[in-house]
Amino acid sequence: MKLAATYERRIPFRDIDSLGVLWHGNYVAYMEEARESFLAKYEMTKIQLGVGDLILPVTHVDIRYKGAFVYGDEMVIEVEYLPCKRARVDLSYRFYRKSDHFLMTEAITSHHFFNPKTREVAVNRPDFYKEWQEKWKVFEQ
Repeated sequence: MKLAATYERRIPFRDIDSLGVLWHGNYVAYMEEARESFLAKYEMTKIQLGVGDLILPVTHVDIRYKGAFVYGDEMVIEVEYLPCKRARVDLSYRFYRKSDHFLMTEAITSHHFFNPKTREVAVNRPDFYKEWQEKWKVFEQ
């Protein structure tokens, strides 16, 4: 089953750089907002906050810019879960300009389960994550 969510926001003046376009560093903050919306929709907020001794930090970000947002643009961010049988969560993001649905940016984030007390990255999927994947049938077409 495909798990996806949509998040919308308007570009505020404070997020524009000296060239008059959305500063590149703000995309990561916008991905965080969209990810939180996705996690809430799919009852995954406990995983975001950490379950037991595990937390879920960002371990990789890849962003491909195809266009530039400007002040006042409305954007639509589509977030999709990328199923994986490893101890991590991968999400893809597509940023569209709402007025013409032009694809402006594509991105992927990876999040690995990590134990901050032992400083170890989980090698195997935690049971609660396997249960979440089964509940949402992420490996079924």
